[in-house]
Amino acid sequence: MAPRILRRLIAVAPPGVRRMLAGALLDVKGLPARLSDPKRRAEPWAFVHNVGDGDFVAVGAQLVRHLNDHAGLKPGDRVLDIGCGNGRVAEQLSPLLAEGGGTYVGFDLSPAGIRACRRRFARQPHMTFEHLDVWNGEYNAAGKLAESEVVFPAADASVDLAFATSVFTHMRMAGMRRYLAESARVLKPGGRLAFTAFSLTRGREGSETFAFQPFDETSMIVDPRSPERAIGHWRPAIEAAVAAAGLKLTASHNGLWAPPSDYDGGQDLFVAVKG
Repeated sequence: MAPRILRRLIAVAPPGVRRMLAGALLDVKGLPARLSDPKRRAEPWAFVHNVGDGDFVAVGAQLVRHLNDHAGLKPGDRVLDIGCGNGRVAEQLSPLLAEGGGTYVGFDLSPAGIRACRRRFARQPHMTFEHLDVWNGEYNAAGKLAESEVVFPAADASVDLAFATSVFTHMRMAGMRRYLAESARVLKPGGRLAFTAFSLTRGREGSETFAFQPFDETSMIVDPRSPERAIGHWRPAIEAAVAAAGLKLTASHNGLWAPPSDYDGGQDLFVAVKG
């Protein structure tokens, strides 16, 4: 009964409340795993900062596998996690990087997510987390920093691998362009950027789950009341933004959100390299 009530409330709630309720629903689904496995009882609660569907451990492991398979993840990499949330990818990356001498910096607009990560990784000096109070209509409507003003917490040419998972699916194209430019700034020559997006092409501009509708010349949205809830960008606009940032697109894969797909991720995956 409780999950059904939550779903009804989620459908009509404003963004902040919707995220909390959706996270609570994930927590309800995840209770059996927490109760049966003592190691999982310290996992962050999604109602505090909901970063998406799925199991905390399984989704994190899947995303790291994608980085390994498609973006050349290496144990000695200096890694930047753009939108680290509550640390589900960090959880999987930490032992790999510790063994290989790599380092990790993650940042997010959620203070609760960053606090959770700092507590969880407090004794792991190779893992660093930063809070940026960036405005986002869905996740941080009171944010003081415009997306166009964001400066990533990394020095020029210091990062081997940067990744943004389910970030550009909640950002308008102007913000995405800024994030791509910042990615290019912090990447070393030959450094890689992996990111996910809803890449729209004629005949693949929507699905049963994501009923996109027109928004502007580069993008489509699911919910006119909250455009950042889910945004799809036309593929030519994505390619142009990558090129304008000084990056070279080297691979792309269609996700499961709309057929046809050619890998097991939910969103479309892109990999770009700094020359």
